[in-house]
Amino acid sequence: MENKQLRTQQNKFEVVINPWDDFGYFEHEDYGDEWGGGLWFEGKHLVDYDGVYELPSEVIAGIRELGYIVAQEFE
Repeated sequence: MENKQLRTQQNKFEVVINPWDDFGYFEHEDYGDEWGGGLWFEGKHLVDYDGVYELPSEVIAGIRELGYIVAQEFE
């Protein structure tokens, strides 16, 4: 698999996923990593995140736009 990041912008959040290592991250346009965090996947399924108490809806939308699955427990 080519080492190409998947990325999308949802409002002020950028979502980036590295498919080759099942990791991604998100950042806020104005607040950077203060409103950002890491994303961990098993295959196409989000299994964990960090950085914020609650995963922003824009980040969930971005993950799904990139073809990944976010379980209801993260909403």
